[in-house]
Amino acid sequence: MVGKIKLAKLTLNGYFNYGNLLQSYALQQILRRHAECVDTIWHTEDNFLPNTWWAWSWKEPIKWLLNRGGFRSRMASGRIGWEMVRQGKIRDWADRYIQIRAVRHGLKEIEQEYDFFVVGSDQVWNPYFGDISQNFLQDVPQKKRISYAASIACPTIPANLLNFYRDGLLGMQSISMREQEGAETVYKITGRKVPVHIDPTLYLSSDAWDKVSRMPAWYHGEPYLLAYFLGPIPKEIWRIADALDLPLVHLLDPNVYEYYVTGVDEFIWAIQHAELIYTDSFHGSVFSILFRRPFVVCDRMPANSKDPAGGKMSSRIDTLLNYFHLERRRGTKENAYAVDDPLHVDYTGAEDVFVRERARVDQYFEEAFAEKG
Repeated sequence: MVGKIKLAKLTLNGYFNYGNLLQSYALQQILRRHAECVDTIWHTEDNFLPNTWWAWSWKEPIKWLLNRGGFRSRMASGRIGWEMVRQGKIRDWADRYIQIRAVRHGLKEIEQEYDFFVVGSDQVWNPYFGDISQNFLQDVPQKKRISYAASIACPTIPANLLNFYRDGLLGMQSISMREQEGAETVYKITGRKVPVHIDPTLYLSSDAWDKVSRMPAWYHGEPYLLAYFLGPIPKEIWRIADALDLPLVHLLDPNVYEYYVTGVDEFIWAIQHAELIYTDSFHGSVFSILFRRPFVVCDRMPANSKDPAGGKMSSRIDTLLNYFHLERRRGTKENAYAVDDPLHVDYTGAEDVFVRERARVDQYFEEAFAEKG
């Protein structure tokens, strides 16, 4: 099945999010079924500066340089030190499993080296993610521009960006979206009907994910309820864990070092072996389904009164749950984040969904790559 083509893959860069790297790795593995070379293109310097310095005032860098009172040691053992460890573990996983190429001067410098450029998945077309112009691949010929499971991640495009999006979308040779809402947005803007495909993490089997996972250091043999929240964790989750007599493992808990610094490989394992998962994360839900684990996906709570985070989750979660007829696994503030029979999920028919949707992915890429040259 592997052809003699070279592919460049673009997605969101960073070492800060499990889901971003997991989808990037999964799409790389899918593309390797069709190509002899797949490079993930980074538009930034290929160095590692943890995303923690924003928390410092102008005084902290001076204190770091002078190191008065053992400032460096105190910082390393605090929140910033924890974040550096966490991101270091995430980077280590990426360096082992994702073939990354840093490009500092745009795609024009490498355009002739690749047969196609694939952008996706994740929120590569989110209008609120800063400058995403490179994600429409306009520096390469139109015949080389392909998207896979791209996400806009919001119901409407800001009016001042409509022309930019229309030109970018019409310039793509092949378009695949991750959410039905995104496909409808593309149609409204361009009149172009495009397919919706599964997040690439769902394409790989549980056995494939086993090969890149490992048991976390914090696991000591007891069953547990896993909480993975990118927004604030609702207080009701603690009560639910108590009612089920399950210890609560709260990943990203800023008060528990072992949980906070969980790596990507440990994250995979933690979901696979949990008695129950509570999450507000799309990929937390995805991996629960992949491993056929009981889970509840919650509306994301805003971090503050100005944070509209919760509303941005709805479309991608709706699409995911609809695939597998799991709409009842939603936890909301109105139902106190409780669901009926929380420790049991009916995954009857899930394998049929996987087989069907993975075949659709294969067909999409076979057709997209058929016009080489």
